[in-house]
Amino acid sequence: MAAVNVLCAGAVKAALQGPAGEFERGRPGSLRCAYGPVGSLRARLEAGEPADLLILSRPALDALAGEGRVEPGSIADIGTVGVGIAVRRGAPLPDIASAQALRARLLEAESVCYGDPAHGDSSGTHFAKVLQMLGLAEAVAGKAVLAAAGLEVVEIVGGGRAALGATQSSVIAADPSVVLAGLLPPPLQHTTTYALALAPSAGPWAREFAARLRQADAAAHFRRAGFAPA
Repeated sequence: MAAVNVLCAGAVKAALQGPAGEFERGRPGSLRCAYGPVGSLRARLEAGEPADLLILSRPALDALAGEGRVEPGSIADIGTVGVGIAVRRGAPLPDIASAQALRARLLEAESVCYGDPAHGDSSGTHFAKVLQMLGLAEAVAGKAVLAAAGLEVVEIVGGGRAALGATQSSVIAADPSVVLAGLLPPPLQHTTTYALALAPSAGPWAREFAARLRQADAAAHFRRAGFAPA
């Protein structure tokens, strides 16, 4: 069988592994999954990288649909996640229950890690706006550790190279080296809806995998990975 090329947002990686493993039983090497920030994946697609199935943020897929890069009518929501704060496992959990408390913790922290907005990381782009809203853009700039993607944020925090990290809650929950201290408080929170879509050239195996991701057992994987219904 021909391999199915999947471009998938990093926030969905842990949730996708269960359904992908089930699909691949008896089909060795059938899925080629590339993970990364939504912005960089979209750029790779627009540069001509082959893809059969896209799992990205809903706004990105809607934009790609407008460019004719997504099969009409194939977009299906998977679920939503919010942005959270990660600390290294075993470290004291900071109080971030309010905007004022979060501001104080960010000022106290020796270092703060988030996804580089220049790479198109959704959570990093939002967190940069949060810093501006809190009046901390300059204060944090000197101690910021910018990661290429949300998946790297937890690696940096878990490895002790940053005291706090901001990324999608699903990414934090999937890494045992870190703990979710909490979600950004409501005034500063931003939830992202992730969805799947088929490329116009998608073959039968890609269509079968997409159909499986819409089923109830796949939805259970996404719920366990921290996704709320869209």
